[in-house]
Amino acid sequence: MSITWKSVYETQIKKVDEQHRMLIDMINILEDAKGRVYEPQLLRDLFFKLVDYTKFHFAEEETLMKNSKYPKLGEHSGQHKEFVHKIVEMLGAVKEGDPGISDKLLKFLMSWLIDHILGYDKEFANYYKVVYRNIEI
Repeated sequence: MSITWKSVYETQIKKVDEQHRMLIDMINILEDAKGRVYEPQLLRDLFFKLVDYTKFHFAEEETLMKNSKYPKLGEHSGQHKEFVHKIVEMLGAVKEGDPGISDKLLKFLMSWLIDHILGYDKEFANYYKVVYRNIEI
């Protein structure tokens, strides 16, 4: 059930697309490891690494939005905060050793990321490209 990168996910903002690809790669690595690795600590480490990278990505995206005076920064940032809150909540269950949480967390990560890229990120990218239409991004 891994995610395959598709051109429809591209925002045409190089930095953002590279980070989205990295997030998808990390989710796929985690999904693959979940099926092969029976060491709970390794899975937890992979989850936490993914969460750390996600926070980094959100900060980078929000900086682009702030610098371009994106009018929906607050709404977009709210989506990021809601995501982090949900993940932190789910990671609590990972720490406690909930056996089904890995599947739930992976499904949530996959669907949220794709929905977010195709919705909120594409909307921002369209705005960003208009603001910086004569600048290579």
